[in-house]
Amino acid sequence: MAMKKIHSFFIVLLISFSAFSQDSYKGLRVIKAGNNQANYRIDNIWVKGNWRIAPEAVPDVLDIPVFSRTVQFGFYTDIDSIVFPMDVTKVKQFYVLTADNKYALTEIRGFNYDAVQFDASSKPASYHFWYEDNKNNEFLGKLKNQYPIDALVKDVSPDSSKALRVLKWAHDQWKHNGNNQPLKNDALTILAEAKEGKQFRCVEYGIVTASALNAIGLPARVLGLKTKDVETTESGAGHVLLEVYLKDMKKWVLMDGQYDAMPVLNNIPLNGVEFQQAIANHYDQLQIRSSSGTDKNAYVKWVFPYLYYFDVPFDNREGIDLKKETQQGKSSLMLVPNGAKQPTIFQKKWPIGNVLYTGSLADFYAPPLTK
Repeated sequence: MAMKKIHSFFIVLLISFSAFSQDSYKGLRVIKAGNNQANYRIDNIWVKGNWRIAPEAVPDVLDIPVFSRTVQFGFYTDIDSIVFPMDVTKVKQFYVLTADNKYALTEIRGFNYDAVQFDASSKPASYHFWYEDNKNNEFLGKLKNQYPIDALVKDVSPDSSKALRVLKWAHDQWKHNGNNQPLKNDALTILAEAKEGKQFRCVEYGIVTASALNAIGLPARVLGLKTKDVETTESGAGHVLLEVYLKDMKKWVLMDGQYDAMPVLNNIPLNGVEFQQAIANHYDQLQIRSSSGTDKNAYVKWVFPYLYYFDVPFDNREGIDLKKETQQGKSSLMLVPNGAKQPTIFQKKWPIGNVLYTGSLADFYAPPLTK
């Protein structure tokens, strides 16, 4: 009888050890996957289809925003899952066992979106900008004759709705290609080449969208974004989009032609700096308006590092052979965060020499004067 009890005990122990060995590897939890795609969840925010399980990456690190609180994080393969609390202090590791019996060491790290501060004092603007008044402009006349821009906004209001119509139209003219440039950097040339099947960068989306908005009477300017490490990183330090001045709201608003995206907080469209602040301080209330279904979480995670340095041209008038005006011999103004370095090199190679610097929001976001 005693031998039978001992035998039964070892059977239970063997079964328990076998189950444990299936659920852990090198002391870490194991979940299984039938394919190499996974979804994850941060509280009730789902991110689907953009995580590839990669056994070759050791560890394979996923950084998730935790919004200065503890969140419930869930990682879901096609057949298994793991859920645990995360905050900015935590690093959590587990293994994903793939269908071909490879172990992918997966590491989850929490981070916060931190607001960048600028000089918000009220003062007169120190610089002059030139904006398109759209009066008998031959270039914009050709643009409207060749493309249905007026029809896009006929009987549409408010200005934000007009701008979104134009944004979607520009977004749809070609598929993004980060390695291709047009023969000339003007909307007519870009659109003509797009008709031939060419595809272009974020820069060209900014140019075409801004020109089309200028053509319907909404002052617009191409906006350059740069990361904090713009001088030291070798690639990926810049992104180009645009800002448009909504006359009925009397404010500048950021728009991204590549992603067909306009940030909005409490039903108010945001400029570039307001967008950065909203990500850091009001993420749950932040919306991304997009007729193309751009995902808020994926877009914000991608664009946020670029929202550090901002620069715009002084002269935003339209015309191929137009002689552009400058300020103090410089063509652009760069907005620099409080205490930040004024960058002079782009991606270790290219000088940033044709700009003036300011930390003042009053300078950067002065209302447009068209005369």
